[in-house]
Amino acid sequence: MATYVVAIRQEAQSDTMTAEEWVRQVPGLQVKGSGNPSRVVIEASPQTVSEIERRFGDKLIVEAEIRHKHLP
Repeated sequence: MATYVVAIRQEAQSDTMTAEEWVRQVPGLQVKGSGNPSRVVIEASPQTVSEIERRFGDKLIVEAEIRHKHLP
């Protein structure tokens, strides 16, 4: 499973649901971190991410998490 950042689209920010509440409606993922109601970090398969985008693409943006490597 890969790590993704899911954020609520700006035009959907007036909705009362948090990003975590939206993604928890789709089985097969693990929430790795939240703290900001409009953003959540998840671990999921590409199929699960596709399902999130299919169901909530008008509300959420899903992007692969970019991890910075420390250079020597």
